[in-house]
Amino acid sequence: MASITTIAKSLGISPSTVSRALQKPQMVSAKTRHLVLQTAKEQGYLNKLTKGSYSLHNPSALIGILVADLTNSFSNMIVKTVQDFAYSRNYSVVVGCTYEQSALEAQLLKQWDCLNLKGIVAMPSQSFAATYRSFDSNIPVVMVDRTLPELSCDSVVVNNKGGMEQILDHLTALGHKKIVVLSGSRKVYTFSERAEAAQNYANDIEVIDINAVEFDELYMGAFEQTSILLMRHGVSRPTAIVGANNAITAGILYALNLKGIKIPDAVSVVAYGDSKWGRFYPTPVTSLRQPVEEMATVAVRLLFERINGKTGDFEHICLEPMLLTRASTAGIAVSNR
Repeated sequence: MASITTIAKSLGISPSTVSRALQKPQMVSAKTRHLVLQTAKEQGYLNKLTKGSYSLHNPSALIGILVADLTNSFSNMIVKTVQDFAYSRNYSVVVGCTYEQSALEAQLLKQWDCLNLKGIVAMPSQSFAATYRSFDSNIPVVMVDRTLPELSCDSVVVNNKGGMEQILDHLTALGHKKIVVLSGSRKVYTFSERAEAAQNYANDIEVIDINAVEFDELYMGAFEQTSILLMRHGVSRPTAIVGANNAITAGILYALNLKGIKIPDAVSVVAYGDSKWGRFYPTPVTSLRQPVEEMATVAVRLLFERINGKTGDFEHICLEPMLLTRASTAGIAVSNR
C-alpha cells in the first residue's frame, strides 16, 4: 500500500523529506517537490489525499506559484511575497519552476491537476495559454511579470518599455551616442518588450540578442558579447552598455573587469534590474528598480479576490519602474570621448 515510507524508499530519500514536500513545500527544493508529487501520483498516494483519507494541512486551501527561474532574486521575491500572503490567510503553496521550457510547464500543470488548487500565480511562458486550457481552466490564474493577450485573466506587469526609455533618456542626456543594449531571447516577454523599446528609441541604438533564457547562459553570453564589443575601435566602440537583466549585467561587468576597463571612465553601464550586489559593486551600478514586491502583492490579492468569488472584467495593471543613478554612468566627456 502506498505510503510516505514507500515513496521515500522509491526515491532514496528520508520519509521526513517526503512529508515536508507534501505538507511544507517551501522547505524543500522545487526538484524534490516535483519528484515526490510524481511518485506519489504513480503509487496512488495522491488519490488518498484528494479523497480525504489524509490531510496535508488543509489540502483544499492550496495555491500554485509558477515562476521562470528560481536561480535569480527576482523570481525568489515573487515566490516569497505570494507565499507570505497565502500563509497569512491559512493557505499552503506549491512552487513550480519552468526555466522557460514549455514542456516542463505542461508537466507541472499536469502534476498539479490532482491537487485541487484554488488558483495559480503564474509567470507564464509563451505556450502557457494553450497548456492551461488543456487542463482545468476553471482554476483562476493571475499572470505576473508577463501577459498573454490570448489568455483571459488578470495580469500585473512592469512597464518594460517605459523602463528602457528611462535608461536611454539618462544615457543620451549624458551625451552618449553609441549605446549597445544586450538582451536575452525575444521568446521571453520581458526581453521582447525591452529590446523593442530600445530599437524604437533611436536608429543608432544597437540591440544585440543573446539566444538564451537561463541565468548561466545569459551571463556567459553577455561576457562573450561584451568581449567582442571591446575589440571595436573608434566610433564603433560603445560608450555605454545596457544589460537587459541582472544576469546579463553581471556578464558585462565580468568582461570589463577582466580586461581592466574602467567604469565609467571608459564605458558607462546600466542594469535593467536592481540587484543587491550591484549596489555594492566597487563601482555601484546605475540600475532600473522594478517594484517586484508590489507586483507580486497585487497579483496574489487579485487571485484571492477571484478565489473568493469576484467576477467581472479582468484587470491588467502596469506598474512603473524607477531609475536609480549611481557611479557606473557618467557624462561622455568623462567617459572616453
